[in-house]
Amino acid sequence: MKLFYATLASLICLSSFAQKKYDRVAKEKNMTNEFSPKIKPIDQNKIIIWSNDFSDSTEWVIANSTNDDQNWLISTSVSPSLGYGMGPWTEAGNNVSNENGYALFDSDFVGTQNGTQNATITYGGFIDLTGYNDVVIEFAQRIRKFTTTRTFVGVSADSGATWTDFEINASKPVATTFEEIAQVNISSIAGGQDSLKIRFRYVGSWDYAWLVDDIKISELPNDDIRALPVYFVGINNQGIEYGRTPLSQLDEDYEFGGEVYNFGINNQTNVTLNGSFTNSTAASILSYTLTPGDLASGDTVSYTSLNTGFPYEVGTYEGVFTVTSNEEDSTSANFANNKLKRNFAITQNVYSQDGIGIHPQGMQSLGSLGSNSFQDSPGTIFSTYYDLRSNDNTIVGIEIGIGSSTDAGTEIQVSIIDTATLFADGSTPVTDVNGLEALSDYYYVTADDVSNGKVVVNFPQPITLVSDGYFASVNTTPSDSTNIRILDDQTVLQPNSASMINIPGDASYTNGNALAIRLITGTASVSLNESKLNSFEIYPNPANDLVNIKLTENVNAMASILDLNGKVVKSSAVNGVSATINTANLISGVYFIQITNGNDIMTKKLIIQK
Repeated sequence: MKLFYATLASLICLSSFAQKKYDRVAKEKNMTNEFSPKIKPIDQNKIIIWSNDFSDSTEWVIANSTNDDQNWLISTSVSPSLGYGMGPWTEAGNNVSNENGYALFDSDFVGTQNGTQNATITYGGFIDLTGYNDVVIEFAQRIRKFTTTRTFVGVSADSGATWTDFEINASKPVATTFEEIAQVNISSIAGGQDSLKIRFRYVGSWDYAWLVDDIKISELPNDDIRALPVYFVGINNQGIEYGRTPLSQLDEDYEFGGEVYNFGINNQTNVTLNGSFTNSTAASILSYTLTPGDLASGDTVSYTSLNTGFPYEVGTYEGVFTVTSNEEDSTSANFANNKLKRNFAITQNVYSQDGIGIHPQGMQSLGSLGSNSFQDSPGTIFSTYYDLRSNDNTIVGIEIGIGSSTDAGTEIQVSIIDTATLFADGSTPVTDVNGLEALSDYYYVTADDVSNGKVVVNFPQPITLVSDGYFASVNTTPSDSTNIRILDDQTVLQPNSASMINIPGDASYTNGNALAIRLITGTASVSLNESKLNSFEIYPNPANDLVNIKLTENVNAMASILDLNGKVVKSSAVNGVSATINTANLISGVYFIQITNGNDIMTKKLIIQK
């Protein structure tokens, strides 16, 4: 369903990123979904010709072509370790009968590094579709792909002598979990057959997993046109759909487009798309009426529109797009899939690829990546790409959307890296027009940060960059006790290189989603230098009974010692350039010293050692 958009976006991305571009994706451990997409039944009123819920394992035949034990199985497992941490079914409302058995190919569990997999699970009986010429197979699936994953629904009309495989999930991004109802039109092979056989086939190599349940074969609907995912992208934005764009960074013109697919039996005439964007200040900001034309059964038609003169104002823009035809209107039984929504925001100073908190209700899908994601990686760097096009590209700092499993006390730095440097597997921060390095001091995540779901890290002084493309980066520090989980917006498919993962000593890898690493533009925040909290030292460190604080300039501020949970355990006023805090009653462990003057905060790690 996303093939058109993914292809378009990738082509645009490749044409712009002329430097070295990676299409590898790192298989990581402990990837989690903060929120998981839910299964939605497509049509509860259709007549089911045949169904199977895997409750009787003797009805299925399991085989593989690799002569080993890399097979499917019928499982009831709810282990979170399935598929390298992909986990079991998560749907709400019990739309999948997984408790009585489901088909599972756990590629990670049965596989080996650099191995090959080609396994099938086949229905042992025959399915009679006499009198049904137009049919669709539907099933619930939970899947996460790796770069080698391919999945097929196979159909045979000659007792299994020959098979026709319909590939599914081909356009899905890797390392992203999907849980959904899948449908395949199998009429060309299965229609009218009285001895049909079906199978599911997994091809891969030590990947994640594929879960299948509740198979149904039903008649294809007479009239069913479907709106496929739409895009709304700046013409100079490398195919990237930014969730939030500051007024100063808006593109000249924006292109809107998508596809309509005719899933029904009947040809559709006068296919029309109506769309509009609205915000809180006006009933309608931008409206579309596009007429892709007539659409034959099984065909797809694309549409596009270039938008100029968009009335740019700060606010969230909510888009609703509806396709109709002479044969299918709002009163039709299958009209629910004729409508799509897409939102974006214009801001004063926050620039984000992700649309977390902006997406339409019920559509948001998130995962997370972090400092504990990759084995044996000394300080993984996570980066998100941004086009800067203002006359004054001033960056104050970086905001990071974080997951609830982030640990207070995690040490990070933020930086801005040139695209050529990152694509060459480098991590050196860019130097701005004033000779300043785009690198922050070390920052220690607080309990309040975790509670708020975000971290804001300022640069020591605002960074001013020439107009170009850059990566906003988070530099993590490996630790056995603390980690940061950066939210990964999987709602909108992005070009491969829109966000990247750099593993020092290894390479840079593409992500394909939108890591929640956001630029704070303009001069909205007071810099640390302007507030005189330029830097400070603590000694001794490790400390026992006393810790001394020394600043580079006179300030009136408050110094506090926090434990790993963010609780203040000691505090003292700072008037001048120094202060001393008694730590005699603190137990051994890791703490943090924070100094604030009411505008800014600086933090350093403190070790108490008795």
